[in-house]
Amino acid sequence: MQHWSWIWAAVESALQAQAQNLMHWTAFGFGLGIAAYFGVPREPGPLVFLAASLSAGLCVGLAIRFRTGIARLLIVIAALAGGFAWSQYRAHAVSGPVLSERFYGAVQGRVVGIDRSLSEKPRLTLDHLVLGSLPQRVTPNRLRVALHGRAQENMPQIGDIVLLAAHVSPPPGPAEPYGYDFQRQAWFAQLGTVGYTRSPVMIWRAAPADQGGLIVQKWRQKIGAHMAAHMPARTAGVAVAITVGDRMYLDREVQQTLRAANLSHLLAISGLHMGLLTSLVFFLTRALLSCLPYLILNWPIKKIAALMSIGVGAGYLMLSGASVATERAYIMAFTIFAAVLLERRAITLHALAIAAILVLLLRPEALLGPGFQMSFAATGLLIIVFNAMSQWTWTARWPSGTRYLMGSVVSAVVAGLATAPIAAAHFKILPHYGVLANVVAVPIMGFVVKPSAILAAALAPFGGEALGFWGMTLGLGAILDVASHVADLPQSVSHIKAPPPGILGLLAASVLFGILWQGRLRYLAVIPACATLICWVMSPRPDVLISGDGRLVGVMVQGTRVLNVAKGSGFVARSWLENDGNPISQKSAYGAMPSWLEIVDKGSHPMRPCQAALVVVQDWRSEPACGGFDLEALATAGGVAGRFDSSGRLQWITVRQAIGHRLWNSAELRDAKGHDPAGLKAR
Repeated sequence: MQHWSWIWAAVESALQAQAQNLMHWTAFGFGLGIAAYFGVPREPGPLVFLAASLSAGLCVGLAIRFRTGIARLLIVIAALAGGFAWSQYRAHAVSGPVLSERFYGAVQGRVVGIDRSLSEKPRLTLDHLVLGSLPQRVTPNRLRVALHGRAQENMPQIGDIVLLAAHVSPPPGPAEPYGYDFQRQAWFAQLGTVGYTRSPVMIWRAAPADQGGLIVQKWRQKIGAHMAAHMPARTAGVAVAITVGDRMYLDREVQQTLRAANLSHLLAISGLHMGLLTSLVFFLTRALLSCLPYLILNWPIKKIAALMSIGVGAGYLMLSGASVATERAYIMAFTIFAAVLLERRAITLHALAIAAILVLLLRPEALLGPGFQMSFAATGLLIIVFNAMSQWTWTARWPSGTRYLMGSVVSAVVAGLATAPIAAAHFKILPHYGVLANVVAVPIMGFVVKPSAILAAALAPFGGEALGFWGMTLGLGAILDVASHVADLPQSVSHIKAPPPGILGLLAASVLFGILWQGRLRYLAVIPACATLICWVMSPRPDVLISGDGRLVGVMVQGTRVLNVAKGSGFVARSWLENDGNPISQKSAYGAMPSWLEIVDKGSHPMRPCQAALVVVQDWRSEPACGGFDLEALATAGGVAGRFDSSGRLQWITVRQAIGHRLWNSAELRDAKGHDPAGLKAR
């Protein structure tokens, strides 16, 4: 009995030590619950939702009742259960019809978004859809259509009602098992179908003067078009991206150059841009008000400047499109200036934890995206490092220029280290000279580009924005020169293969535990963190990949993926090669298939016995092949991946097995109206 009492006392003491980090642990538990929801293989039913909700409430009630060390654990468990239940509710709340099969015909809809596809084609997002004679109850809420050929001749505006003839289909699944799941992203964006058109787009009715909910999008489009028309093409795309969050004018080559130099974060309207803007507004407002002695003596000019910064930041949030990174940045900025109003300490991990909870309450699916992960990882590690550096008294004797240079270098190194595994997992790239590029480019952004953007906005009502555009062009040109120089250095980047499923989540959980836990137990987090990295490096890529339509086959030959066709299925081919960590062109990857693989097409039959080859049938007129794959099997599987086991036999896993049975990929879980049968959607 005494033995158990000692253990209980030790556990109670360890949990009591976490009291100061309770907000951090709450955010951690909430995120863990969201990850658990997205990680289960089958869609939870209403009983699971009810159990998770009741568990969260019960744990909160017990924590309030006892107020001991165990209460801290109960709060985290409540956050975990709440995150699971909230994600489930969110998934049902955004439910809508998803197109069940391919469709070609007349499409009518209202333009609510304009951007560019990966192939650099203009792309429209439409709502208020009418698809031929398709009943409205099964018509998707939104459609995204790429414009090819003549379709680009008559570009509509935000709010226009357009008519077009389009080829559309359901959102595609992953290119390979455990690959990027566009179906899930489309579900939460309420995109029920995607496609393309080559015919001209007819504007049936122009956007009315009263745009209603589209007024902000209309302003963004007009500002972006104005900037693109009055700035050089090389810098206009970057200028529009960092001003209104619109990448319509951004060249793909520029994006690749910035990514190779580890400067792509400059395109995201996140902490850097929001911090620079609100800080400039704060200091300029305070400086102007300080010019009048009466205001200094009688008005709280510091708090007035903080209120001005909060207002300008809110306007920038709306104008930029309110992405996840921008929301996080604004919540952090709001917290900082609210602390100024309340005369409290501002920049802490508590503020970051609050920001994480608020962002995930708005969009729990954001947890899985690179924007959320990179933004919070970089900000969190920067806060930890600079809080530690603030205790260094010996740096106070350094000249201000030296301290600034050290701060820039430390910021670049810390942000690079924090985001490197996330960037490698999502983008399969690891820049080597990112610190060098950031040390030069970030000051240019802060001291030239952002002040010029503010100047352009201030002078625009008087027709003097050209002066601000000139400053932005000068600064962005210098940044692009730096990016090009760094990207052209020898061995500037490494290409990384895709990690096995769950590796990034385990790595994040291990690191967060090591940071948040108070006590020696935190050092044990090094073991799972190192284990996940080793598993990432050592895990093999599939030996054979076959696309869902059977047209593309990729076989690993001596460590390099060989494809059966030099063109066609370009998106899938690019995804496979990037996930291999070898992003060569599809034409370069084309080659002869190994002798043990036979591809049957044009209604022919296998040339060899089934026991002698893996047979892939690519034509509906061919007879199904024993021991191989035909089109019907591949369509059901959504594509397959195979690895050779120790006995030399191929072990297969399908895309359908990998993605599970979820709302966004299973018509069986949705009724004819696109609503959920579980009854969780808000009515």
